[in-house]
Amino acid sequence: MKPRRILFVAMHHSIHVARWIDLLADAGWDLHLFPIGPGPLNPNLRGATVHWPLSAISPPPVVQSAPPPPPPVLPVGARTMRAAKLALTDPGWALRRAIRGPSATIEQPPRLRTASAPKDAVRISTFEPSVEEQGGAEAVAAGAFRLGESDVDAPAAFGPKVLNSVIRRVEPDLIHSMEFQHSSYLTLAAKERYGLDFPKWLASNWGSDIFYYRRFPEHESQIRRTLRAVDLYSCECERDWALGREYGFAGPRLPMLTNTGGFDLDQVAKLRSPMPPSKRKIIMIKGYDHFAGRAMTSLRVLERFAAELKGYEIVLYSVSAEPRRRAVELREQGLLNIRIIEWGPHEEILGNFGRARMYMGISISDAISTSVLESMAMGAFPIQTDTSCCNEWFTDGEGGFIVSPDNFEQICDRFHRALTDDALVDRAAAINYPVIKARLDVRSLKYREQVFYDEAFAHLGLPLSRRSA
Repeated sequence: MKPRRILFVAMHHSIHVARWIDLLADAGWDLHLFPIGPGPLNPNLRGATVHWPLSAISPPPVVQSAPPPPPPVLPVGARTMRAAKLALTDPGWALRRAIRGPSATIEQPPRLRTASAPKDAVRISTFEPSVEEQGGAEAVAAGAFRLGESDVDAPAAFGPKVLNSVIRRVEPDLIHSMEFQHSSYLTLAAKERYGLDFPKWLASNWGSDIFYYRRFPEHESQIRRTLRAVDLYSCECERDWALGREYGFAGPRLPMLTNTGGFDLDQVAKLRSPMPPSKRKIIMIKGYDHFAGRAMTSLRVLERFAAELKGYEIVLYSVSAEPRRRAVELREQGLLNIRIIEWGPHEEILGNFGRARMYMGISISDAISTSVLESMAMGAFPIQTDTSCCNEWFTDGEGGFIVSPDNFEQICDRFHRALTDDALVDRAAAINYPVIKARLDVRSLKYREQVFYDEAFAHLGLPLSRRSA
């Protein structure tokens, strides 16, 4: 019996996608990926065949080897929210989208070409979608294909009919769309155009996919249609499981796993300073300020306590344009010692967390913030907003602080306590690490993710089958 074949529809540039697939790369499944648009593959992606449509805007992909450009200041308008969200995982996306030209008109039928790749890397299967598959001449000329009620669209060469052409060639046993607003909306549009015998479909909820976007009527409609159309649904916290049920999913429950992969605890030990958190002199600040992030609030907090932060280095990472500008002003004025990380490998970010006393992330929407998990693993005291699922990982006042994004004085009070209460931050580090060890050790998580798919196929009535690992 052939191994079960899984086709991922996902953000090919995302480190979260790369880590998730990496945990399956040696498990014996036959793994494939359809990207959601042009741009470089994540350098950590391995173990899958990437099906890449060729057009004027999508030449054969290369592994990202250089830092992407900083995210541009996005225009105010109906598409800003969507573009900002995608910029979370690919900061150069909005810039590439702004400058890309219209798709080429390609009349010849699809032709498959598989590029060679080193061992354990991805394999690239290129093909040339027809004009009809790209949505017709109008979509090709516009360079995009609208996916539904909301303003979300897909590049014409990566549209639903192009995805369907890959589905027919690959014949997957399961399609797994990772994230809703791009990957799952695209898969829904593909299913609506496919006809009979669309493969079984699993959709994963990432972060703000339902919690935030449900407040917009056009997105709410697409979310409900997606949840009614899928065979399986997964999420990473109890809050989002309840939301899935509320918005239409009636199927079985799968094991709950984080979308970001686990931690190599040996690497954590090397990067985590042996110094107790109370003696560390770095403060980590998430720099997003967009549809969900509120980094400007974090900077206002820092500015209030500037006198007490003398001797501390503020590390601002994942930085949006406005926080970057303000951080530079505060540094030039001599108020705060701020270092801005424009881009860096994950090990660099973890190393900074491992030398940090505390971390603060303010946003109006999140699921299990990756930064919260990183801070818990590395001993930095987390301060995170109650619009996330962090309450499912630590108790407020013990493992960290949970604050309201709308209560500035509360945020200031909790920040000051974490800055001055040495016993609090040291005790939290002792509480949090065993939680990470029990729930996110990559060795156990690798097994749990494989069981996740075993259960998925069992729910679908499909016999399990893998090639020898």
